[in-house]
Amino acid sequence: MAEANIANDPEAAAAVLAADWNVTLVPLDVTMANVLEESHRQDLLASSGPVPRALGEMLGYYFRFYEGQFGRACSAMHDPLAAALAVGGVRAAVAPVVHVDVDTTDGPRRGQTVCDLRGLYLDYPEQPGARCRVVLELDGDFAPHLVETLLSFSESTTAGAAVGATAV
Repeated sequence: MAEANIANDPEAAAAVLAADWNVTLVPLDVTMANVLEESHRQDLLASSGPVPRALGEMLGYYFRFYEGQFGRACSAMHDPLAAALAVGGVRAAVAPVVHVDVDTTDGPRRGQTVCDLRGLYLDYPEQPGARCRVVLELDGDFAPHLVETLLSFSESTTAGAAVGATAV
């Protein structure tokens, strides 16, 4: 299965992964294993803040979409998980730096990433020239972190509005 951002332009993704800079890839194996459950959505909907409540409402759409894939109301959080890793909100437990290719052919595998994980049982030995850090496992559960972060918007938004009101 190809991840949407890569499948939309496999040639561009291949160029980015082949470039002379470091990249972190958070594949579907990880993002599909870290989901928000209905209880998380209910926490957002119960918030006093407008931002978490609005996000809880929006998540209803995604929960309905993913119900066909997971058999329950929940949602993968692909981009929020990648963003949380980028800013240090969550950490990777296993993330070897390996060579990654993107299938740019015109077949059913178009857009799939192929990671060279041949060192799996040797603690991923160094691969000369590799620049892609592939997150394979998180150091903890992402959903509670995301919900806590989103709920903090109700507190900071309310506090910010109060400060703004007194300053005017």
